[in-house]
Amino acid sequence: KVDSREGEGSTFTVRLPFSKEMFREEERTGAVEEVVGDIDLKEEPVISDMEQEVSGKKTREKPKDAPIILIVEDNTDLVGYISGILVSSYRILSADNGKKGLEVASDTIPDLVISDVMMPEMDGMEMCKRMKEYERTSHIPVIMLTAKADRDSKLEGLETGADDYLIKPFDSEELTVRVRNLIEQRKKLKEKFRREFITESPDNRGIMNDQFLNKLIEELQKNIAEPDFSMDRLGKNLHISRAQLYRKVEAVAGVSPHELLRIIRMKRAAELLLSKELNVAQVMYRVGLRHTSYFARSFHKYYGMNPSEYRLSGIKK
Repeated sequence: KVDSREGEGSTFTVRLPFSKEMFREEERTGAVEEVVGDIDLKEEPVISDMEQEVSGKKTREKPKDAPIILIVEDNTDLVGYISGILVSSYRILSADNGKKGLEVASDTIPDLVISDVMMPEMDGMEMCKRMKEYERTSHIPVIMLTAKADRDSKLEGLETGADDYLIKPFDSEELTVRVRNLIEQRKKLKEKFRREFITESPDNRGIMNDQFLNKLIEELQKNIAEPDFSMDRLGKNLHISRAQLYRKVEAVAGVSPHELLRIIRMKRAAELLLSKELNVAQVMYRVGLRHTSYFARSFHKYYGMNPSEYRLSGIKK
């Protein structure tokens, strides 16, 4: 429709019909459910218009473990533009101010956040600062968007903990490269952690500067001898939901909490075996395991030999 008044201007309104019923089941994308899983959000993240527009072929072809990107921006046109650039390779969430962005980041643990600086309720600078101070979100890379190109504005953004800075207007290729580089850097850090944590001593918790991960490892080591120690109990002890626990640990360590517990158990078993104070069965029980075959398979995965062989190798030395 058109609303036009001489000397004042004209308003053109275009409405496009859109509903779930217009699509077959396989064409629908439950973007929030896909990203959030069983997390109970206080306020549902807003899925951008662009994500909905391209919810056909491109979205269906994305792997379910595609990285999650949270866009925090109050300009819906810019949200649509950024989503359109990234949606073919990433899962997209959005929030229209820093306060909502902080809540969504805490609940979903995205792989990267792209945030505007100037927003209502809470600006991007404050949101970024709080994210970096909060154990649950401290590891998440943040790209700040701003129209200010002066040196002081850039320094202010970087001082809040932002990992990168983009000046508006920016082109699609520049955004894509910066996003890809930050996600690749995080991937390399995860690989480094996994590699070094397996080879370092069992009580070395300073491999990565992440307070939450250090608390997690301490909690796992404290309960290492309990065979029925569950991830639900672990999450409860750390005051975090099961889904948030998995997202955080996999984002930082590159393994699931279950796998991390198994690594800690095998490292402790290796230490006890080399001490020669306990036999293999006693070691197995000391690290919370009850089945010899499982213990042997798990130990062989990390040390290339079964527990008895490993114990003898230490005696020979």
